[in-house]
Amino acid sequence: MIHLSPEARLSIILPNTNKALSDAVKNATPEQLETLKEGKDIKSLLTSVFQDKTTASKSDQVLLDLLKNSTAFKTMGSFSDTLQSLVNDLKTSSELSPKTAVLENFLKNVTILDANNLKSQIASSGVFMESKFAAALQKLPDLTQSLEQLKTVLSKMPQNDAKVIQTHITALLENPNLGNARLNLDNATQLTDGLKKISESLQKLLSKSDPLYSGEVAALAQKLDQSNVIQELKTTLSQLYGSLLSSSAPDTNDLLDSIEKLLKNLGNSPSEDIKAFSHQLQSAINEGDTAKELSSLLSKLSDFITPKELVTETFLQESMANDLKSNLLSLHEELISSSDPSSQTILEQTEKLLTQIDYHQLLSHLSSSNSIYFPFVWDQLQEGSLAFKKTADKKFYCEINLKLKEYGELNLMMGLYDENQLEIQAHTEKPELKALIHEHIADLRSLLIKSGLTPRSIRVFEMNETKTPLNESYTSAEGSDLGFEVKV
Repeated sequence: MIHLSPEARLSIILPNTNKALSDAVKNATPEQLETLKEGKDIKSLLTSVFQDKTTASKSDQVLLDLLKNSTAFKTMGSFSDTLQSLVNDLKTSSELSPKTAVLENFLKNVTILDANNLKSQIASSGVFMESKFAAALQKLPDLTQSLEQLKTVLSKMPQNDAKVIQTHITALLENPNLGNARLNLDNATQLTDGLKKISESLQKLLSKSDPLYSGEVAALAQKLDQSNVIQELKTTLSQLYGSLLSSSAPDTNDLLDSIEKLLKNLGNSPSEDIKAFSHQLQSAINEGDTAKELSSLLSKLSDFITPKELVTETFLQESMANDLKSNLLSLHEELISSSDPSSQTILEQTEKLLTQIDYHQLLSHLSSSNSIYFPFVWDQLQEGSLAFKKTADKKFYCEINLKLKEYGELNLMMGLYDENQLEIQAHTEKPELKALIHEHIADLRSLLIKSGLTPRSIRVFEMNETKTPLNESYTSAEGSDLGFEVKV
C-alpha cells in the first residue's frame, strides 16, 4: 500500500503528476493555450482548477473541451480490459503476482450488478482517492463544528438539563483529546466516550421536550386554524391553555395572556384576532422548536463515535486498502525499482490505468459532475463511462456513454426528480439497437416500477435524428455540486 502523508494536499492537476492533463495540454492549439494563460502562469491556473468556484471560468471550458476532444482519450479502450491484461501479466511474475489478489476485486462481472455492488465499485474506483484524504482531514473539524452548533441550539433552551449539557460540551471542546484524537486510539477512545455521554443526555432531553413544541400543541394549533364555530374555538383554546401551563418556553406567558383575552371576548372577537393569535402561536413553535435541530445534530454525532475512524492514519489505511488508484500507485512505485523482466510492460499498463483515472477526475471537476469509467467487466463492452450530477434544485442526472462491440455507441441520459420520477433518453448509433430497446421497453417499465421508480418518459432516438437532448438540463453554473455521495 502506498504511504501518503495526510497533511499534504494531494495535487492531481499539475502536468508533471497528471498524465491526462499533460496529454491534453500537449494537444492544445496556440489560441487555447493563450486562453489558459490569461493573466497568470499555467501552473497557477492549473492549481486553481479544483478550488471551489461559483461559476465555471473560460479556462475551465477550454480544458474541458481539450479533454473531451483529445484523440488520446477517445481511444483509451475498456478500463476493465486493460486491468484484466495487467492482472494476467502480473500472474506471470513470481515477484509481482501477490499484487493480483487486490486488483482482481475490481474485475466484478456486470451480471452481479446491484445497488450495493455499484456503490462499492464506484467508491473504490480511484476517482475519489483524494476526497477520502479530504474526508480524513475534515473529521475532527466537522465534529468541532457540530459541537459548537449544539451549544448554540442548547443556549436557546431554558431547561437546566440543557445548560448542563452545554457545560459538558464546552469541557469537551477545551479538552486536548479533541485535538489529539487523530493521532492515537487512546485519545480517540476517550473522546468518543465523552461524545456518547453527551448523546445519551441529548436523547433524554429530547424525550422531555417543552410542551410548547409537542405534537399535542402542534395538533391543537392546526385545529385552531380549521375551526370557525365559537364552541369549537373555545374548546381548542382551553385545551391549548391547559397544555401550555407547564411550559417554560420564553414565549409562553405572552401566549397564555393572548388566550385569556380571546376566551373573555370570544363572542365579540373578530376572526382577525383569532388569525393573529394563530400566527403568534405558530411563530413561537417555529422559532423556538429546537427539537428538530437537536435531532439532526444528534444524528451527526453518530458519525464520530467509532474511535478508529477518528485516527487519521488508521482511517486512511482502511479506506485506501480498497481504493484502486492507491493500489495502482503502490504497484507503480514497486515497478520503477523492480528487476523483473516484465516490469516495463506492466508499468506501461499501470500508467495507462492511472491516466484513465486522472482523466475522469479532471472531467469530474471541470464539468461539475462525477465522471467514472464503466466499473464492471462486460464482454459486450468496448469502452464506457458514467457521470452523475445533482443540481441545486435536488434533481439528479446520470449520463451513461457506452461503445458496444456489436451495436456501436449507446448514449443514455436519465433525470430523477421528486424522489422517484424518472426520465430516460437514449441515442443509439445503430437502428438495430433502437429496435431492440423498443421491443423490451414494456419489460423495462415494469422493472422500474417494481424498483419504486415511475418512468415519466422513455425516449429512444438514433443519433442522426435531430432532437433536443435531455442533457441540456444537465448543465449547471453552480460549480462542483457533486451528486454521488461516497462515504468511506
